[in-house]
Amino acid sequence: MDRETLYWIERLVDGCKVLSWDGQGDLISGHVSCRAPAQSDRFYLKPSRFGLEEIDAAQLIEVNLEGEKVAGELGLHNEVFIHTEIYRVRPDVRCVVHTHAPHAVAFSSTGRPLLPIGHEGTLFADGLPVFSETTDGIVTRERGEKVAALLGEHRALLLQNHGLVTVGATVEEAVMTAVWLEKACRLQMIAYAMGGPTRWTDPAEAEIKRRRIYTPEAMRNAFAYCVRKVREAQARDR
Repeated sequence: MDRETLYWIERLVDGCKVLSWDGQGDLISGHVSCRAPAQSDRFYLKPSRFGLEEIDAAQLIEVNLEGEKVAGELGLHNEVFIHTEIYRVRPDVRCVVHTHAPHAVAFSSTGRPLLPIGHEGTLFADGLPVFSETTDGIVTRERGEKVAALLGEHRALLLQNHGLVTVGATVEEAVMTAVWLEKACRLQMIAYAMGGPTRWTDPAEAEIKRRRIYTPEAMRNAFAYCVRKVREAQARDR
């Protein structure tokens, strides 16, 4: 395996653990993938029947855009079509995240738009689609196509009463987008618990904040911090 592929696989494993550390694990549910660098029609995917925190490089499976496992010993998630159909229409995307992040699930049930209450909300001020056709799994190619079409050029969407999907040009970008989306949902729910927000960032300033705060470098640095915290926690548990 070449050095670039190894780099992406290491980031994918780290990304799974960061999402678990952030509280986005749901037993064995949730999955993350990254597109194989040398083959745009294949990607590495977390296997089924394992939690996000359990994943290591040897467990990853390789999948093609038809949703077929082409390498690896472990099982294939039945929601693989979230990944295949986004990769099919978004050549800029190199990582896809789907989790059952609890605040995102709860917030998606309200039917309310996500507001830029804190900094994190500004990341989604250009729109956060909600896939509401079903609350069931995205277990067919047709559903995957509809999710990818609704996502469009956005960085994230919510699956109503189900979870979140985020994408990025890097693992760091997709994972940190999921972390910040979960926090943005949590902050808005806190505001509603206090009677509802009466002030939030206006659209023009939200765009300025998004471009200034959430740069690729900032995402790499935030991801690196999360990885350090994961490894500190692992060291304490030994």
